[in-house]
Formats: sequence, structure tokens, C-alpha cells
Amino acid sequence: MVDEKQLEEKQFENLINGLMLNNYGCADKFVQPNTLVGLRNKMEGFKTTGEMHSAGFGKHLDFNQNKLIRGDKIKWLDEISEDQHETIFLNKMDHFIDHLNLTCFTSINRFESHYSSYAQKSFYKKHLDQFQNDRGRKYSVILYLNENWKKQDGGKLSLYPEGGRKKNIAPLGGRLVFFRSDEMVHEVQPSFTRERMSIAGWFKS
Repeated sequence: MVDEKQLEEKQFENLINGLMLNNYGCADKFVQPNTLVGLRNKMEGFKTTGEMHSAGFGKHLDFNQNKLIRGDKIKWLDEISEDQHETIFLNKMDHFIDHLNLTCFTSINRFESHYSSYAQKSFYKKHLDQFQNDRGRKYSVILYLNENWKKQDGGKLSLYPEGGRKKNIAPLGGRLVFFRSDEMVHEVQPSFTRERMSIAGWFKS
């Protein structure tokens, strides 16, 4: 029987192979269903208490907010959490970092992430996950928290690999997408019928 550690490493290897072959990796069922529900409920709690705030783009003096470019609301995760479901997710990201550093000789030493809520019809125009004045972000990950997402809901992630064709990825709950922060131009398409929920994160050095 394959143990949990072996399954985890297989997921990591599939993500890395996808990155090498197609400029992005994609893994379904990246977290267990109860963890997915727990993270979704945690985010719902932040919405209820008003802790989700409108996101912007840029950093420090270059920071701006413009809903014609980006319309999501976010809440940053603490690097050390007391919530069991956040802890499971953060621990798995730590394991992924260890695997990347061991097998790909990266120098990742930090992970940051936030909950992200896109209301119906909101979007995020084409962009890179890299600041002009801060090159610390090396790899991006997106974990989708949506329940029973349907094709007609829209809200796809559009990837624009350099020299390749656009790839549209549906935001199915439990699906994780992985790509280079400074290379992959991407876009969040509007969701037509309901809110779109995710955790966006970055491996940094």
C-alpha cells in the first residue's frame, strides 16, 4: 500500500514535471475533502467578520487599487496557524518546498499566502506575480476551494505561456496550479454565476 508520504511526493513530482514540460503543473485532490471544507469554512468566517479586504496591485509606494484591473478581496494567512486545516495546508506547502529544494536545487526559504474571494463577475486582468522592486517570488500556487464548480460558472484561470497557446483551467475544488511567478502571465476570468474562492500563495527566496 502506498503511504501518505509517497502519495504526497508523487503529487509534487507530477507538478514539477508539468512545470518542466508545459510551463505549469496541475494536481487535483491536492488536499483531503475535510481539509478543503475546513479551509472554505474558515474563509466564510472571515467574510462574516469583515476581515476580507479589497486587494490591489504593486507594493509599498507603487500600491494601487483598481477594480477595472483586480476585483478580489483577500485575507492573508499567518505563517503559523492555530487552525487545524490551515496547519495541514501550510505543512504540505513546507513539504513541497523541501522537495523542490532537494530535487530541483532551488533556494526557497519562505511561503506566503492569502485567501482570495472573487464575487460574481469580478476578475483580475493579465499580470505576473512578480513586483518590479521585489524579485523574491519564485513560484506561484493556487488552491481552489470551490464546491461543485460547473462549466457554466466560468471563473477560469487563463495561462499565457511564452511561445505557447493559452490554457484555460477550471477552478475545481481541491485543484492546485503551480507555475513560475516571474514568467507565467495569467488572468482570472469573471465568474458568471457565483463567488469564486481560492488560496493564492508564493514560494520565495
